[in-house]
Amino acid sequence: MPSNLYNPETPPDGSYELSGFHVPQEGDVVRAMSGDKEAFGRLVERYQGMVYTLAYNALGTHVDAEDAAQEVFLRAYRKLPGFRGASAFSTWLFRLAVNAVVDYQRREGRAPVPAEVPERASHSDSDALERVGYGQLMSALGQLPPDYRLPVVLRDLYGLEYKEIARVLDRPLGTVKAYVHRGRSALRLRLRGSGVLGEEE
Repeated sequence: MPSNLYNPETPPDGSYELSGFHVPQEGDVVRAMSGDKEAFGRLVERYQGMVYTLAYNALGTHVDAEDAAQEVFLRAYRKLPGFRGASAFSTWLFRLAVNAVVDYQRREGRAPVPAEVPERASHSDSDALERVGYGQLMSALGQLPPDYRLPVVLRDLYGLEYKEIARVLDRPLGTVKAYVHRGRSALRLRLRGSGVLGEEE
């Protein structure tokens, strides 16, 4: 199981339950569901850090992250009347945000042909990445093709299960596993090239 590297604002596992956030008052959610814009504004303030961080980790630029985060909350406002409380509000919002970020990436056409990387890599790839600082990792992630970047972000930063990633990305399970594997390998090569990782790591 991945260790949810580098970001305290991420869910600890595939359950999407977010630790480190104040749980919104039930009244805010109920009032927002009925169209109260002030209540919805309080929800935005509470969760905008989580949504923006997800968008930035997945898309790699502040401009894209801001645009995608805005889209997430527009969707949330439209869809909130259908929220039934079967899961925590944070769980619902996180799932909505992942789907919105995926849609944004597809719409903007950020899907070049993946760069060639080794088909096989050491089983210690993910372990080596755990020793890399957040800023260094983000810089290296920014150099990856989106086909690799987003699966690695969802798996290693957010702890989603492969099956969930495959569902969100609408890709075969084997393809998602291959993208994560090759993305980790590509990251390792880039971090070695920049001197962040030694040749033995």
